[in-house]
Amino acid sequence: MFKDLATLWKLIKIYLKGKTPAIAFGFLTALVFALVGLATPYITKFLIDVIFHGQREDLLLPLLFFCGAVLVVMSFTGIISDYVLVNCFERAKLSMRHDLFTRLQKAPFDFLSVQRSGELNYRVFGDTESIETFFSRLLINIPLDLLFSVIIGAIMIGWHFEMAVFVFFVLSLQVLVITGFRKPLLRYALLRKGQSQSLSGFVVERFRNIQLIRALNTEEAEAANFKKGLGELMRLNVRSFMLGRISELSVTVVNNIWSFGILWYGGTLVLAGEITLGTLMAFLLISGMLYPRIASISGAVLSFQDVRASLHRFLEYYQVPPAILERPGATELRVKEGKVVCENLAFGYTPARPVLRGINATFAPGSITAVVGRSGAGKSTLAKLLVRLYDPAAGRILIDDTDIKQVTLRSLRRSVGYLVQGEFLFSGTIWENICYGVNPPGEEAVVAAAKKAAAYDFIMQLPDGFYTRIGEGGMRLSGGEAQRIALARAFLAGYKIVVLDEPTSFIDPQTESAIHNALLALKRTSTVIVIAHRPSTVKIADKILVLAEGRIVEEGLHEELLAKGGVYAAIYAELGEETRGKERLGEYSA
Repeated sequence: MFKDLATLWKLIKIYLKGKTPAIAFGFLTALVFALVGLATPYITKFLIDVIFHGQREDLLLPLLFFCGAVLVVMSFTGIISDYVLVNCFERAKLSMRHDLFTRLQKAPFDFLSVQRSGELNYRVFGDTESIETFFSRLLINIPLDLLFSVIIGAIMIGWHFEMAVFVFFVLSLQVLVITGFRKPLLRYALLRKGQSQSLSGFVVERFRNIQLIRALNTEEAEAANFKKGLGELMRLNVRSFMLGRISELSVTVVNNIWSFGILWYGGTLVLAGEITLGTLMAFLLISGMLYPRIASISGAVLSFQDVRASLHRFLEYYQVPPAILERPGATELRVKEGKVVCENLAFGYTPARPVLRGINATFAPGSITAVVGRSGAGKSTLAKLLVRLYDPAAGRILIDDTDIKQVTLRSLRRSVGYLVQGEFLFSGTIWENICYGVNPPGEEAVVAAAKKAAAYDFIMQLPDGFYTRIGEGGMRLSGGEAQRIALARAFLAGYKIVVLDEPTSFIDPQTESAIHNALLALKRTSTVIVIAHRPSTVKIADKILVLAEGRIVEEGLHEELLAKGGVYAAIYAELGEETRGKERLGEYSA
């Protein structure tokens, strides 16, 4: 527990750095608000014992003005303290969420691949909410509650010791009731949180794969699974609600016992002449102020268990090391020619299973180099190494004789474009997707990029043209249309080096020809590297690298490699047969 408190304190120092004056001011105004609130029992005591008992009608108007002043001061200080403190803590929460989101964006792919979207969302929003809420409790509420519990207790003892002891005894019963119910309530709160989080991830994942669900006709099964999860959440909600109601009723019963007890015991003291009626009423009011303070302290201590869970979950993601570390003193990459050299590259997603071994290759400026190989040969892995989504286990990659590990990631990815296989698009308009990650260009540049990617014609046929909303992941577009929009983005960015992981995989022959022409135009200003799966793409390459079992086994031109009758010739024959089969299937479907 103390270790977690120390960790929480470190987070407070990080995220509230520079906000100490504002928090101190907010605390002081909250202190003034609470101190002024203590005037209420004294006003009641004065009203009954002095004005009513002493028949001092002349003091009623001054007392009314005094009450008005108290209300003004309380309102003023309450609003100020709330604004200042909420502003500080909300800014801290904003920073926490931003930092966690930023770190998760840099997390290794193998870590992110096993996380559900709902889980990521909940940790960014739900857990940070719990932690930030406890910031204010730890810094403001608990110190004020402790201070005023002592002050109120001292006032009550000063008024009448035996009466104060009686109030403390009854309040201790209330604390026991609260403590007894708080732990099971927290347990159910954690169960509800976990179930809600699981259902959130379920919904996001299912709608993301809605096409697969419909294709496999599993809508009813998924609906049944969702209903089952909702049923479990409903049972937890009902049990939690009933437990909360029983807890509230128990506290209400003890409250009534406490009120009746004070009235009974205090009434005997009033009748005996030991205290005045004003003192009794003041006792009732001030003891009512004491109860919330003690309940708040006990609630904070018990709820810290929930905060500890959120803290552990937050740190679990917060402390994930980034996939790629930028070296201190990294320089800006300035590409002049765009020559890319791989020197003895080796890489494996796990050390025991290398994917690439001893890769030596040169990608010349002003040329198209195609990388071919059977599935699992390491083609896409090589593409990811070129843009430093991963670092090689051995060897290095040079761009114009500069090791890409020595340059900033920002400058590297500003110079080297990567078109991912099966590229995902964002919800929004086509215009926003083409311009994503690119400095705001003019309209002519966007239109030109769309034309190069053979996307302009189909875009203009849509109801709103470039401003057509395409849905999450580009669900309203076909695979070929989505890929052409991604291609337009690559053309618009004007990269010096472009790595394309099969840019024509979902495209018809006519559109493919247009894209090939665009690639031939692109090589005039860029180094083009294409991960190729179709024979037609291979034919436009100036050089072909053949990968097999993680090694480059052949290199040369299309005709040269075919004449050798080796690995490339076999792969080309397989690719050709596969392509012809797809074309026949397309004709049959049409």
